[in-house]
Amino acid sequence: MFWHTRCVVEMEEEFRSMEEQISDLRNRQAVLVNDLDKINIAGSTGSRSTVEWVTSRFDVSKANASDLVFAARELKRHRRIEHRLVERVLTFDRTVAMLRLAVAGADESTLVHSESLDLAGVGRLTARQRKITRKDERQTFQERFAVAQPNLDESAWRVSGVLPGVGGKLFADALCMRGDELRLLPDGDTCTRGQRQADALVAMAMDSLDRTGDTEASGAGPSVSVFVNLNEANGTGGEKGCEVEYGPRVGPNTLEELLCTGSVQIIGLEDGQPVVRSRTSRAISPAIRRFVANRDGGCTISGCTSRYRLEPHHIQLRSHGGSHDPENLTTLCWFHHHIAIHQQGLRIDPDSPTLCRRLIRTPVGPDPPV
Repeated sequence: MFWHTRCVVEMEEEFRSMEEQISDLRNRQAVLVNDLDKINIAGSTGSRSTVEWVTSRFDVSKANASDLVFAARELKRHRRIEHRLVERVLTFDRTVAMLRLAVAGADESTLVHSESLDLAGVGRLTARQRKITRKDERQTFQERFAVAQPNLDESAWRVSGVLPGVGGKLFADALCMRGDELRLLPDGDTCTRGQRQADALVAMAMDSLDRTGDTEASGAGPSVSVFVNLNEANGTGGEKGCEVEYGPRVGPNTLEELLCTGSVQIIGLEDGQPVVRSRTSRAISPAIRRFVANRDGGCTISGCTSRYRLEPHHIQLRSHGGSHDPENLTTLCWFHHHIAIHQQGLRIDPDSPTLCRRLIRTPVGPDPPV
């Protein structure tokens, strides 16, 4: 045990010594870059900047090149930091971080304090040095935007944007708060933060549409037409996807969800013309919805106490012949209904107790017939 501990200490010391050597070499590189920068090496070789010249000439990453050029230009202006680098008190990475802090306007006591922080802490301290002016605030506000951009068939959307500081913080806090309610999947798997926040954003959008009285986002579910290209389907139930009226292309999971939550009419197309159509599937009547909700009293998944957007769900799926009979319906919260079942592919164990339902993962089978 003693030998093992001693071996770790020796390896740490070797690592530290190597980092000192790397910092020495980086410092020497910064001196060379400074000399080359003075003679405008970038302009004489057709590069747009010294960073670009270092990156292209020496196969250095842009981040490392930026640090080298920044250090080359600032070290001579901050002699104390330069001396501590030369004396091997500071690593090159910490030297760059402290130089950025100094350029941001930190006084000497703040620079001394920064040596007791980790590099992330120095970065946060640097950010707090920045003075926000009225002009900065107006510019940030003018540059705000949010966009939802679909791919060509609208089967996926990319959401991006820029928000002013306070608005962005409120948005981030709201996503985190709603997303934390969706931390665990029913089978114990964890969602990533990005996945939770994506689900949270959809839930918040549905809440907003409900407040405006949008019937398609209400608990009764939408009434839609789904178009299937029979030339592509080949008897597989639209293996290349279906298309919702005035909407995106969808796959079997979404089609099952539409059949469960609303009413759907399937229209078959050949050469762009309708040749066959199904009868519109019947949506769950309001009376049955209210009866099932009153009978169950909340989400019936074992251990779930959520009352968010309680909805009836078909135990035997509509795509597999399930009916609207109350015995085939159970109440689920939005997360267990839309995320766990219709998106994650879990199914209700038909042998589980009525008010203590269990979810099971079933093998992925063929696409449902249309």
